[in-house]
Amino acid sequence: MEYFRLARLSLTKGLVSFLGLFLFSSTVQAATFSFTEFNIAFVLGLMFPVILIIALVKPLKNIRLRYPILISISVLVMLYALAYSKNYQSELILSSAMIFSSVLYFWLQSTYSVPSKKMHYLINFIVVATAISFVFSLWFLPNVDGYLAWLAASVAVLLCAGAAVLSSKKTKDPSSLRLAIQWLIHLCFVVILFLWLNALISATWLVSAIVISYLASLINGCWYLVQAVRRELNSIDENTHKTSQSYLLDPATNLPSYQQALEKLDTIIKQKPKSRFVTIVFKPINFQAVNTVLGHHNSDILLLQLAYCLQKEVAENVLLANFSDDKSPIKIARLQGLHFLVVLDLSADNYPDNTKVEQLCRELTTAVPSAMSFKSFSLNFELAFGAAYIGEYSHSVSEVISFAEDALLVSEKNQTIVSYYDHNNALFTEKQLHRMDRLKRDVADEKLHWFLLPQICLTNRKVLGFQIEVHWYCDAQAPKELNQFVDIAEHSGDVYLLTKQMIVQACKAIAQLKKVGFEKPVTITFASKELLDPALVDYIVLQVKQYNVDKKYLIVEFKETLILSASQRAKAIIDQLKSLDINVAIGDFSGSYESLRYLRKVSIHQVKINCDLLSDNDNEDDGSDKAIINALVNLTRAMQLPLIGTSINNSNVEQSFIAMGGEFAQGRYLSRGVVIDEIEIWTKRWLEQYPNRK
Repeated sequence: MEYFRLARLSLTKGLVSFLGLFLFSSTVQAATFSFTEFNIAFVLGLMFPVILIIALVKPLKNIRLRYPILISISVLVMLYALAYSKNYQSELILSSAMIFSSVLYFWLQSTYSVPSKKMHYLINFIVVATAISFVFSLWFLPNVDGYLAWLAASVAVLLCAGAAVLSSKKTKDPSSLRLAIQWLIHLCFVVILFLWLNALISATWLVSAIVISYLASLINGCWYLVQAVRRELNSIDENTHKTSQSYLLDPATNLPSYQQALEKLDTIIKQKPKSRFVTIVFKPINFQAVNTVLGHHNSDILLLQLAYCLQKEVAENVLLANFSDDKSPIKIARLQGLHFLVVLDLSADNYPDNTKVEQLCRELTTAVPSAMSFKSFSLNFELAFGAAYIGEYSHSVSEVISFAEDALLVSEKNQTIVSYYDHNNALFTEKQLHRMDRLKRDVADEKLHWFLLPQICLTNRKVLGFQIEVHWYCDAQAPKELNQFVDIAEHSGDVYLLTKQMIVQACKAIAQLKKVGFEKPVTITFASKELLDPALVDYIVLQVKQYNVDKKYLIVEFKETLILSASQRAKAIIDQLKSLDINVAIGDFSGSYESLRYLRKVSIHQVKINCDLLSDNDNEDDGSDKAIINALVNLTRAMQLPLIGTSINNSNVEQSFIAMGGEFAQGRYLSRGVVIDEIEIWTKRWLEQYPNRK
């Protein structure tokens, strides 16, 4: 508040001095210095303290210091030209007056809220263009009448300023009255300057008008300054109050909250810019059982016990960041959910960073009681940790904490005590997001490549049917098959639309095969739980009717893992398909007990076994794979289930499958597939190569 007292005192003294000088002008003129020279000294004496006060207050409120400086300089130039300059006196006075008017407009229009930004920018452009055009024509176009040009330019600036005053009244800005008074004072200054230029009044009037307008602008600007700083100080008090309220400890654990930890860490890092810190996020990984048995209210009691034991263990560790004050240090903060945070200073000694991190994790793990109890319930807590170094991949504390939480997920997944954040995982995630976005656009634009893969009898090369396949070209790499990008389609939410397109392509293929007289069944694949929807079966029926094809030529394949993971839903969809006379196949058959029991419940048209593991190598693993596939072939033959071997991609695999008794197969070695639009051409060539194999 000392700034405001000094500002008011300086302005009061300056105003009294000026009035004394103006009232006793005859005495002043009789002295050694002229009236103009005294006012130059007055402006200088007033300018420096006011600008100094504004500069001191600027850190509290972002105030544009250039405006009062430019106004003061332009006023001094006008007074100097009146007192001393003989050459180019009019040009100096008019140029400075135009700069004074323009800068004064910009300074005052920054003190109120603007109702329309477009109109605001337009008026600003007019003022700048007018000032530049006037100064340029005054100095470089001698044929232009400078006096009339001054009058026109001043009127334009005054009109723009008047529009600004009116807009401040429309918004009911409290500064509108002061702006109106300032506008009237400046209007008087413009009129007096024009009269002086035409030798109608003396220079004393002009000097008085200049100084009065300057004083009014300083009073107006400082008035706004005092109000702005007052609002800023009130805002700081409110924010301080809110911040103090936000520092309340977490009610369940009596630990600092996430927001408090962030603010405290920012302060610590600024105080120790050369130190290295690592954030460690940990959680009790088996706490979900407590919530299930006791409920959240009672489980908070055990959580409080856990937090107390951990905080007691690390309270004296000077290498850990303190999230509270020095009198009662708290070295652990609670994040969202069951996540806790500690921050370790690694710059204290020369031990390896990983050694210090793992030592701290062991101390926290040891601090957990062997059995924590509530009434008759007890549980042994287990902790998992994730660590990320501040400054390694990011200097943002909140971002580094999220990195540590990502590392914690890896630790839980791999069942390790502590995992460190790996930036490659983040890059992989970004690539996955990019692929999801790319797949979404390609599916929506129908840019996937569809083709038919023949299912062939290995003994006589007779075509049993076709499998509808899809290729997706992503990142200019080799095309991806459905099983390679079905997870991406699930995560992006496009697997349903993708399967609907597959149904359409299958119906087109059946219609095309019928047209060329080569009617064979076409298999489509359901590869996600999201497809176990009766609405999708209704869509199949709709497309079958639209393309006028027989439903018996359509086979729907379910992966065995999908059937077993959603048994009831899958059985309901299969029953619905069977009731519509649509055949069903099971892919990637493994011969497990659950799958065999399931086969007894439903009627399956065919099963498929993945023969990709067959090879010509004789090592132990390949021998085991061959034995498993051989057993599956014999099992399906004993159960009289039609069997198709998939992934027959070379002659060795084909011969191994035939040796096991396999009869039907599909794969790139047998045929690389056919585009639906070229079915007629492919059929003719196939029948020419293998006559009587229709």
